[in-house]
Amino acid sequence: MFFFAKKMNEEAAKAFWAWFEAQEKWIIDCIAKSDSAFVWEIDKRLKPVFPYFKGELEFQLGYNDQKGEFFFFHFGKKELMRDGETLGKMMPSAIANNWEFILEE
Repeated sequence: MFFFAKKMNEEAAKAFWAWFEAQEKWIIDCIAKSDSAFVWEIDKRLKPVFPYFKGELEFQLGYNDQKGEFFFFHFGKKELMRDGETLGKMMPSAIANNWEFILEE
């Protein structure tokens, strides 16, 4: 019998943050215009970070007064809590001053 470890794909997490950093201005502009285009792009890049999770990932972003909030919902699932925390810690310092990564149930 084989057991597959439920763990995040760290390379996908690095790629996600590299993309987010490169697209930060576009994401902020979308939020300001209430344009949800960024949601689908984030979702597409976030799913590979959590290959073991078969449900829909949920997140929410807001940006006001030069400060962003990235809410990541873990649904009480211990693997998503653990890996969500790791993902938040992996946020590049170049954007960490402008964004807060918040885990929510």
